[in-house]
Amino acid sequence: MIKLLLKHPVAFIGAVILHLLIIALFVLSFDWSDKPENIEVGVPVSIILPNADALEMPSSTVDKETKEEPIEEPPIEKPDDNAKSAKKAEQLKKEQKEKQRLATLASKVATKKALKLKEQRKAKKLAAQKAKKEKIKKQKLAEEKKAEKEAKQQAKKQEEKEERKAQKQREEKQAEEEAEKKATIEKEQEAERAAKAEAQAKEEAESKAEKERLEKKATEKRAEEKAQEAAEEKREEEKAEKRKKKRAEAKKEKRRKEKLEAKKEAKRKAKKEAAKKKAQEEAEKEAEEKKAKELAEKKAAEKVMKEKIARAERAAKAKADEEAKEKAEKAAAIKAAKERAAKEAAEKLAAKKAEYKRKWEEAQEKKKTEAAAAEARKKAATAAAAKANSKAFEKAKQGALNSWGSKVERHVRRRWHEPPASSGSVAKVRITVSGSGYYAGGVKMLSCKGPPSFCASVKEAFANAEPLPRTEAKYHFRNSDRTFTMTMRAR
Repeated sequence: MIKLLLKHPVAFIGAVILHLLIIALFVLSFDWSDKPENIEVGVPVSIILPNADALEMPSSTVDKETKEEPIEEPPIEKPDDNAKSAKKAEQLKKEQKEKQRLATLASKVATKKALKLKEQRKAKKLAAQKAKKEKIKKQKLAEEKKAEKEAKQQAKKQEEKEERKAQKQREEKQAEEEAEKKATIEKEQEAERAAKAEAQAKEEAESKAEKERLEKKATEKRAEEKAQEAAEEKREEEKAEKRKKKRAEAKKEKRRKEKLEAKKEAKRKAKKEAAKKKAQEEAEKEAEEKKAKELAEKKAAEKVMKEKIARAERAAKAKADEEAKEKAEKAAAIKAAKERAAKEAAEKLAAKKAEYKRKWEEAQEKKKTEAAAAEARKKAATAAAAKANSKAFEKAKQGALNSWGSKVERHVRRRWHEPPASSGSVAKVRITVSGSGYYAGGVKMLSCKGPPSFCASVKEAFANAEPLPRTEAKYHFRNSDRTFTMTMRAR
C-alpha cells in the first residue's frame, strides 16, 4: 500500500484535499445549534466484494426491499502481476478525476452559499435603512402637523380676541351716542324751561331732579351690565382656557391627520367667516335701522315735549325702560348663542374623539392580525428549515454509514490471504461492530461453501481485522446500524 502511494502521490494529495472539502461542506451546511435526534431505526449497509453478489442485510423497519448500489473495489495489486497493476493505475486515474469533479462541485456549492448569505445581509441592511427613513419621514410629518395645528389655534384665539374688542368698542360707541342724545335733550329742555313762566320753574326743577335720578339709575344699570359683561368675558376666557387644555390633550392623542380633514377644516372656516361677515352686516344694518328709528322717535319726542314737558318725561322714562329691556334681551341672546357654540364645540370634540378611538382600535386589530400572520409564517419557515435539516442530516448519516461499511470491507479484505485451489468458494459472515471498533458478539459464519482451508482463511481474516475502523461519533449509530453480512468470494 505504501509503495502504491509513493507511485501515485498526486492521487493521494487529491484524495486528502477532496476529503477536507467534503468535511468543510458538511460543517457549513449543518445547523449546530440544535442537537440531532437519535433515530432508533437500523439503517442497512450493503457491501459488495469484487465479482460478488449483493450483500445480505438484516431485516430493517425502514426499507426491507431497498436495492443497494454496488460499491466496486479495485483488486489488490500483486507484485508480479503487471496487467493488474495497469488496471489498478487506470482505476486510480478515474477515481482522481471523479474526486476532482466532486471537489469542484463542493467549491461551487460553498461559493453559492456564501453569495446567498451576502445577499441576505445586504437585504437586511437595505430594509433597516428603509425603516429608518420612514421613521424620520413620519416624525417630520408629525412636527409639520403639530406646527399647523398650533398656528390655527393661535389664529383662532386672535380672532376671538379681536371680536371681543370690536364688541366692546361698539358698546362704548353706543353708550357715547346715548349720552350725547341725552345731553341734547337736556339742553333743549333747559332752553324750553327758561322760556316758561316762573310758575313752571318749580315743576321743572322737580322734573330735572327726577330725570337726574333716572339717569343715575340708568348709569348704575349700565355699570352693572358692564360688570356682568366683564364677568361673562372672564367666564368665557376661563372656558376658552379649559377648551385649550382639552385641545392640548386631544392633540397628544391624535398625531395624524389626513389632508382631506385639513381641506374640510378650511372650507368650514371659510363658511364660518362668511356667516360671521353676514351676521356682522345684518347687525350693522339693524343698528342703522335702530338709529333711524331712534332719530324718528327723538323728533316725535321733541314735538311732544314742546307741547307738554310732563308727557315728554313720561315718554323718556318709557323709552329708558324699553332700552333696558332690549339690552337685557340682547345680553340673553348673546349668552344663549355662546352656550350653543360651546355645546357644538363639545359635540364636535366628542365626535372627533370617537372617530380617533375607532381608527386606533382598527389599527390595533390590524397590527394583531399582521403579527399573527408573521408568527405563522415564521413557524412554517422554522418547521420547513427543521425538516430540511433533518433530511440533510439523514442523507449525510446514510452516506457516512455506507462509507464506513466500505472501509470495513477494505480493512478485512487487506488481511485475507486466499488459499490456493479455492476458486469459486463463497462464505457469508455476519458481524456487529461496536463503537470502539471491536466485534460485539463475535464473528458468525452463516455459510461456507469451499474447502476447510478457505473457511479457515476467512475466519483468520476477520480475527486479524480487529480493531476495525470506527464510525463518526456525531451520528450516534447503534449496534443495529453497525450489523451487516459480508460475502467473501474467492477469485
